[in-house]
Amino acid sequence: MTTFSTPPVDAGTVAVAELCQAAQAHREYGERHGTLHPEVWQELVESALPRATLPRQFGGLEWSAPQLLAAVREISAADPAAGWVAAIHGPAGAFLSRLDPSVTQDFADRRLVVGGSSVPVGTAVRHGERVRLQGCWPLVTGAPSMTLAALAAPMTGPDGVSVPRWWLVPSTALNIENDWDALGLRGSASYTLSCDTEVPLAHGIDLTGPPVIDTPIFRYPLYALLAGCIAEVARATADRALAAFAELADATRTRYGSGPLAQQPVAQAAYGRAHGRVQAAAAFLDSATQVAWSDATVGEVPTEQVALLRSACCQMVDTAEQVCRELFDAAGSAAIHRRNGLEGCWRDAVVISRHALVAARGRQLVGAHHLTSAAAKDL
Repeated sequence: MTTFSTPPVDAGTVAVAELCQAAQAHREYGERHGTLHPEVWQELVESALPRATLPRQFGGLEWSAPQLLAAVREISAADPAAGWVAAIHGPAGAFLSRLDPSVTQDFADRRLVVGGSSVPVGTAVRHGERVRLQGCWPLVTGAPSMTLAALAAPMTGPDGVSVPRWWLVPSTALNIENDWDALGLRGSASYTLSCDTEVPLAHGIDLTGPPVIDTPIFRYPLYALLAGCIAEVARATADRALAAFAELADATRTRYGSGPLAQQPVAQAAYGRAHGRVQAAAAFLDSATQVAWSDATVGEVPTEQVALLRSACCQMVDTAEQVCRELFDAAGSAAIHRRNGLEGCWRDAVVISRHALVAARGRQLVGAHHLTSAAAKDL
C-alpha cells in the first residue's frame, strides 16, 4: 500500500507566508504578462494550498473551512491574481472526496494540484469501462500549475438520461491555449484547455453527490466552499480599495476645494459608506461560515444554512464590486493612475463578480430555495 507523509499544519502555514511574500514581490509581473511569476508558481505548488482539502490518503491536510478561507484572503491581500489561483486550487482537492475508494491508487505517488472547469462544454462517450472525453474548456484558472484537471462533460446513462460528471484528467493529456487577456486578475493565467483522450469510467465524479469520506471538511457544502474562497478574494480586494482610497485622498488636492481630498465632505461620506458596507458584508460572511463549519463538525449542514452561506458569499462579492467602483468614482481623475492601485481594485472586482458561483446563478439558487422550498443539488 502506498503511504503519504502529511506535513504538520504549522509547516503549511509557513509555506503560505512564503507564497504571500513572493506574490507581493512579483505582483506587477502578472499584470504585464498575464501569468504569475515563475517563482510564485513554484511557491504555490510547494505551499499547503493544493493539499489543504485533499483527502489524507492523497497526502492532504484536510484543513478546516475557516482556515482555508483565511489563507485565501491573506494571499489575495498580497496579490489578487495569486489569491484567485489559490481560491481555485485550495478547495478543488475536495473533489477527490467523491472518488470511489477502489481507484485511490490510480492517483498515488503524485503531487496533486487540482483545478478545472465546471462549464459543461465537453462530450463524454462511454466505451466499456473507459470514456472518450473531448472538448475545449475556457477560463481554467491556474492552468500552468495543475497536475490534475476536473473537466465537466455530461454522459448519457443506460436510461438515455444525461447525467453531469466531472472527469479527472492528468495535465499530460491536456493542451493549454495561452489566451488569457482580461480586464482584471490578469496574472491568474485562466487559460483554455482542450483534450481528446480516454479516461477510466471510475475517474468520473459527481460533485453534486455526497462525499465518500465522512470528515468535517467534506461535510461542509462543496459549492459553498468554492464560493467562499471567491468571496474572500473579493473581500481582500475591497479592503485594498479602502486603503488605496485613503492614501490617495490624503495626497490629492482638489481643484476647487481647499485642502486634500480627505478633508472634503463628499469624499468622507463616500469612504464612510464604503467602509460600513464592507464591514457588514464581511461580518455576514464570517458568521455564516462559522455556523456552517460548526454544523459540519458534528454532522450534516442544514439546507437553510447552506442557502444563507451562499447568500453571504454573493453579498460579499456584490459589495466589493460596488464599493470598488464607487471609490474609484469618488477619487476623480486621481484614480486613473495605476501607481495607486485603486483602478486595479475596480478591475479585479469586476472580474470576480462574473464568476458563476457568485453571480446571477448563485443568487438564483438562494432565491429558489426561499421561494419554492426546493434546493438545487448545486446549492
